[in-house]
Formats: sequence, C-alpha cells, structure tokens
Amino acid sequence: MTSLPESIRSLILDEHARRPELFAAVDLAAYLVKLADKAEILSDSFAGRCRGVVAFYCNDQATKQAFITLVLVDPRDRGMGIGRALVACVLDLAARRGFTSCRLEVAQRNETARALYQSMGFRMVEVRAHTHLLEIGL
Repeated sequence: MTSLPESIRSLILDEHARRPELFAAVDLAAYLVKLADKAEILSDSFAGRCRGVVAFYCNDQATKQAFITLVLVDPRDRGMGIGRALVACVLDLAARRGFTSCRLEVAQRNETARALYQSMGFRMVEVRAHTHLLEIGL
C-alpha cells in the first residue's frame, strides 16, 4: 500500500474539515487509500505547499473513458486558474493515451466548479441525487 504525499493529504483533509458535505457519501480514510493505490495524481506546488491537486483514472481500456475523481484547489489559491490548468493537463494526457472521453461528478450545489467544467466543454450526461455527471469528448 502506498500513501499520498503529506502536502496533498493535508490539502484534502483541510477541505474535508471546511466542507464535510462534499465528502458526505465517502469513507474518507478508504478514499485516501484508494487515491494513493489506484489514482494518478497531478499537483501544483509552490514552496513546499500543495496549491491544487487533481486525481484521475485512465485505466478503462474497454470504453477509453477517463474519470476525474477529485479536483481541489487550496482556498488561498482559488481564482488563479490552477484547477483549470490541472484539468486541462488530465484531458491532454488522456487524449495522448488514446482515450476518447473523460467524465467527472460535481456536487449540484457546487455551481462554481460546474461552471468551470462547462466552460471547458464538459456537458451534462446525467443528473443524480446530489451530483451531476459531466463528460467531455477528447
């Protein structure tokens, strides 16, 4: 079992403490282990501090569909384009690997994130109980 770098783990735990409703349906300890063991992670760090992170899966060779499971930017660094840049890196990487689409879920109440994803070209695929499933072609 691997573990997440402490700066990324701290960013996630801090966000959980600030906004536990975003992780309400998730066993956080198990999710952190799953991220460390199975997800690919890109981050933006400066002076030893993680400013943003994106975790994704690029492993479904049958459907050629990538999945972004987490996009998180430190509140001190929001509005600087870090989230957009991290998501764009994932989309570019997935396309270069031959994937044809990418999906993600966003909380219905997270209008800022949903607007960001839609401005990047993601479209609504499904409305779920508390989330929207979005997709973009690559």
